[in-house]
Amino acid sequence: MALRRGFKTEANIHARELRQELGKAPHEPLCPWELAKSLEIPVFSLTQLADDAPDAVSCLLNGAQAEFSAVSVFEGRKRLIVHNDAHHPYRQAANIAHELSHAILLHPPTPPFNDNGERNYCAKIKGYEDEANWLGPALLISEEAALHIVTSKLSMLRASQIYNASEKLIRMRLNVTGARRRASYQKRR
Repeated sequence: MALRRGFKTEANIHARELRQELGKAPHEPLCPWELAKSLEIPVFSLTQLADDAPDAVSCLLNGAQAEFSAVSVFEGRKRLIVHNDAHHPYRQAANIAHELSHAILLHPPTPPFNDNGERNYCAKIKGYEDEANWLGPALLISEEAALHIVTSKLSMLRASQIYNASEKLIRMRLNVTGARRRASYQKRR
């Protein structure tokens, strides 16, 4: 993943500032649904759309469940998020945080499929996805949250429950923020 220079710092700033806007301390959990409401981005689950498109929703909830996580849908400049509520709640939170990242970073709408009907992963779209793949987890587990998890000696299970995130996502954020090393260094000072 080749992110543009300074992007990781920018992501940390977004995570910190959005918590502040929601009246939270930098280390506190961030609820993606609450953030979406604050950003005035409606979020719909697939089951909420079942009456309007029963066959499509049934396919996505059952047969293609692993394939569909979430998507941003545009009408002009307005965006909304549709997510797969058949996924585990932690995965749902990550899916929504990912889509919110696209909005926060002002990524424009892009066609999801190429001319061959395959997932569209041209370089530009891949760059957008890489940024959202970084910012989404940073929103859920901010740099300060990662340090808090380590300094508070929270178990991975407990941190998952508090931050509504998978243990895998939390481990990744602890690693990329250097939280264990930084906490160890602070302890020695």
